[in-house]
Amino acid sequence: MRARQAIYGFLLLACCVAWTAALAAGTETQAAAAGKVHSSAEAQLLAVLNLAQKGDYDSAINDLSDLIEARPNFRLAQLVYGELMVARTGRSIDPAISEKMRDQRDALLDEAKSRWAHRVSAATDGKVPDVILQLSPEYDHVVVVDLSNNRLYLFENEQGVPRLLSDFYTTIGRGGAGKQVEGDMRTPIGIYHITRYIDDNRLPEIYGVGALPVNYPNALDRLHGRTGYGIWLHGVPRTTYSRTPRASEGCVVIANDDFESIREQVTIGKTPVIMTTGLNWVSAAEVEQQRSDMLAAIESWRHSWQAIDTKSYLAYYAPSFISDKGLDKEDFAIEKKRINATKTKIEVDLSDISIMRYPGEDRMMKVMFNQAYTSNNYHAEDRKVQYWRQSDDGDWQIVLETEQD
Repeated sequence: MRARQAIYGFLLLACCVAWTAALAAGTETQAAAAGKVHSSAEAQLLAVLNLAQKGDYDSAINDLSDLIEARPNFRLAQLVYGELMVARTGRSIDPAISEKMRDQRDALLDEAKSRWAHRVSAATDGKVPDVILQLSPEYDHVVVVDLSNNRLYLFENEQGVPRLLSDFYTTIGRGGAGKQVEGDMRTPIGIYHITRYIDDNRLPEIYGVGALPVNYPNALDRLHGRTGYGIWLHGVPRTTYSRTPRASEGCVVIANDDFESIREQVTIGKTPVIMTTGLNWVSAAEVEQQRSDMLAAIESWRHSWQAIDTKSYLAYYAPSFISDKGLDKEDFAIEKKRINATKTKIEVDLSDISIMRYPGEDRMMKVMFNQAYTSNNYHAEDRKVQYWRQSDDGDWQIVLETEQD
């Protein structure tokens, strides 16, 4: 009994009970049924925790010994091993440990809690994250980082719908989520894209096997006055397998093996990276309804522009609208009225439309598409990024429009 009491504090009893109940019922997470890939080291650790919860310390310790031999730098596994050894004797962890050691242990326990909570989380099979409404063919994959739960998801674009391929434990900034100013040690909330790949040979050891920088601050961040730079997705020093949940200066950090898995799937200059707090999994039908509503608004905006109905066209721009040239709604309207007065014909074709719900903002969508504009005296093809917000009366309006995000 004392052994169980000693280990339950570490194993986070509530989580363990939920997972064991699922096992007893002969169920499996639907995400696993969908073929989702986890880090093998994490899967081994979770299996050990399950054995320990059942009181099978000998098997747990033997399996953990194999894991530590393969991953000697996995500090959480080392901690679990030590506490399992103590628990098997029926003793409690020495309460007289130093404050520094206690802080380190608490940080590792937070890592264990994060990994375990994900393992027992609700199943997601047949559901999709509501942050992704539509993906154009140009995006093979999408990275979504749930900052609140220290989880990175890799999705494949399957005919415009995200299909979950894999997910990994991740570390975020010491200041938490929601970057505002340089030096606040926070990880930004928003939608970005990977700008380049920096290989191991060009990086200090702290970044591990490589880095994938993202384009923070984007146009919306700059509009809100957010500052800072150097937000990367990167690996860990080879002296450790993973870092504790909040340990970076704002970057998203994952195990080196996991980083390599993701790097092989991303496209430089293309792959979106959505950083959010919490991930809402909904039915495909619910997303389809939201997607249809958004596409209808985009089409009405396009049609009014093409019809040279300047009044209707400008109604799609919010009073707070700012253009990529820095024009507010009033100056933008003057400019558009002047231009449209010279037009006898306008054709606007949109292609490769992607729609994503913008995290951290109230009722906002980020829309990206290729635009071909032809009039009686001008032709241009551009890449457009628009930020749409739904008003209190339910109408969608553009608050920011840019060609370079």
